[in-house]
Amino acid sequence: MDIYEEYIRTINDFPIPGIKFRDITPLLACGDAFHQVIMDLNKELPSYDNWDKIIAAESRGFIFAAPLCSMNNKGLVLARKAGKLPLVGYSESYDLEYGQNTIEIPKDAIQPGDRVIIMDDLIATGGSAKAMVHLVIKAGGIPIMGLFLVELRSLQGYKKLGIPVVSIVNYGLHSGDLLRLNNARHLMGKFKEKVDENDILVVYEDDSEEIINKNNIIAIVQIEKNGRQTYIKYRD
Repeated sequence: MDIYEEYIRTINDFPIPGIKFRDITPLLACGDAFHQVIMDLNKELPSYDNWDKIIAAESRGFIFAAPLCSMNNKGLVLARKAGKLPLVGYSESYDLEYGQNTIEIPKDAIQPGDRVIIMDDLIATGGSAKAMVHLVIKAGGIPIMGLFLVELRSLQGYKKLGIPVVSIVNYGLHSGDLLRLNNARHLMGKFKEKVDENDILVVYEDDSEEIINKNNIIAIVQIEKNGRQTYIKYRD
């Protein structure tokens, strides 16, 4: 059973029309599923000697970062909304769709040289995650990777961070994604653009193009530096 298909609920037109809201509360409410989430996230962490702390965003980032830090005997840094901390070490503001938000970390939470993982439940545009990267750097730490449960690929937030990013569940596509295809002219093609809610335009290595149904996407393909191909399950 795919627990992510089963327990992440998609709510259309929330909080505004046209948005697909990915609701993780059913995933958290099922003990077995929640346990599996933590195990899946834990597999993506660097080896024990290569990191020191996780910085997590208020508030859903806390849910996942706390058990990971406890399991690995590592420190947890809370990136809190402005006005929540009595002793503020560093503050960072970032843009929202309308206005700004500010997050802060406690005094002395990050020591110079600490190797820190950036964590939240979801990465979309990357604004809050980038702010956490800046907080780590201000404190003298070293941001080494981003770790997220959910990524909205079409928004390409990972590009803002300047560090490797790993996400357990990916929704949507962004321009240039390499796709493994079924019932198409070629086995591999790059996503070019969305045609409608059901179809996309792909371009092949020979520069030809084809409109295919989303149901014909087998996986998103990532090619590592050594040429190894990793498949990421496509979710709409």
